Amino acid sequence: MGAHPLSLISPLWGLLKSMEPSEPNILPEPSRLSLPMLPTTGRARRPPRPGQGEKFLKGPIPWSWLTKAARLPGKTLAVAIAVYFLAGLTKSSTVKLGLSNLEAEMGVKRDAAARGLAALEAAGLVGVERHVGRKPRVTILPQP
Repeated sequence: MGAHPLSLISPLWGLLKSMEPSEPNILPEPSRLSLPMLPTTGRARRPPRPGQGEKFLKGPIPWSWLTKAARLPGKTLAVAIAVYFLAGLTKSSTVKLGLSNLEAEMGVKRDAAARGLAALEAAGLVGVERHVGRKPRVTILPQP
């Protein structure tokens, strides 16, 4: 992606304004005319890879599943991402989701996480099995 045309002129404009008007025919030193480095327009670079020991989201995540979750209210998308993260970590489509843990990891309060999980369930993106005093078991449902 190239630089904006005005970003090329602005260093020269500042230099021309700094010249004394009494010396209009004197050219500035070439070293003062250097342009800033421009981004390369060559081949696209790969996205950054996670560092050693850094957490990452395992894919692929179906785009239709993700867009449905993104359209749901509140912190539902954050809950959906947490569910997919745990599914990738455990290599299972069914995970135990600690709602209280989401606040420390993603800044999602327990009540908001519960509402987000209910919204995912109502949208048919996940199935939830709840038992009193236990973490809900969440199953990622396949999309038609």
